[in-house]
Amino acid sequence: MLKKTMETPATQMDAAEKQLILLTLNDYLEGRPVLDLERLRRAFHPNAYIRTTIEGKLVQWALPQYLDLVGKATVQECQPELISYTWDGDTASAQVQLTFATFRFIDRFNLMKLGGRWQIVDKVSYRQEL
Repeated sequence: MLKKTMETPATQMDAAEKQLILLTLNDYLEGRPVLDLERLRRAFHPNAYIRTTIEGKLVQWALPQYLDLVGKATVQECQPELISYTWDGDTASAQVQLTFATFRFIDRFNLMKLGGRWQIVDKVSYRQEL
């Protein structure tokens, strides 16, 4: 016999939070491949940092520097993918990847809910050659 589940206020809140988190992640996943700086700006907190390693050394950019770099990039065909996400209270984490013809970015985000909306506050990224 199937057990009928009732949707509780907590379940409805969870669904609403998932949607809000996905809105932020989609701004990144849909904005980055086409270099839509406004969508990227909306996804990130203004004080966010983006970090990666280049030649074994930590490199980091504040959001304005990162957006300048993205703005100078060339649009390339890209397959964006949400790998996973989770949250507790006002903090969340997510893993995404952007697969291009010859390389893939694997990104891990820390997000926080501030002022009623989810924002990426920290991004660490790895570039994998294909």
